[in-house]
Amino acid sequence: MLNGRRLGAKGAKQAAGFGLLSVIAAAIAMSPAPAAAAATSGGVKIILTCETGTVGTGTFKVTANGSSSLVTVPCGGSATVTNPSWMPGATATIDQTAGPAGTVLATNQRVSLATYAASFFTVAHACSPAFTGPECPPGTSGRRATAVPWWMIAGLITFLLLIILGGFLFPVVIVGQQIRYFHRIFFDNPEAFRKAMRNLALMPGMAWRIRLRSKLLRVPLPPGFEDAEQVIRQDKQRLY
Repeated sequence: MLNGRRLGAKGAKQAAGFGLLSVIAAAIAMSPAPAAAAATSGGVKIILTCETGTVGTGTFKVTANGSSSLVTVPCGGSATVTNPSWMPGATATIDQTAGPAGTVLATNQRVSLATYAASFFTVAHACSPAFTGPECPPGTSGRRATAVPWWMIAGLITFLLLIILGGFLFPVVIVGQQIRYFHRIFFDNPEAFRKAMRNLALMPGMAWRIRLRSKLLRVPLPPGFEDAEQVIRQDKQRLY
């Protein structure tokens, strides 16, 4: 009777031990493996537009996490490049190693990697004074000398001549208006008009304007101008 009880207790302990092992094994099976949890990058999708047209391709070298991959992209199209060593969050460097003839290569471009394919857009610019590079043919990197049209030069000269001519004629017009103004005021008093014209001619810079107006319009000098001109000639200190 005593032996039977001892056997029953021993069997219960063994059953409990087997149950505990089963629970531990199930927990280990349900936990994800660390190696399987690491995700790789979705790569880089390169979109290429060529100024020279849709004919031709471009070759790009993409480097990230110490590993590089090459991809060829057609003009006006796209291509995706991947690498198992690339990780999300890393920075990828893109260098164009080849392109359509007569275009500038894109170098040292950067894009951030993600779990999806990161997009990178680039344009293959045609070689010109604005876009130059060592791969451009000789003669396309320097600035081209542009000839100024003759009509532009002629227009500029004409414009300058009109400004100079206006600078001479405008004072003459002002003097003519002043003469007409005094003539209307002293229409019935010739002596007062003569004095007004004499005083006007004695003002600095007025004598040559009155004389120029008389020559251009072919009109006689106003009365009193001769007296003012004589005073001007006698005054050696006058500079006008």
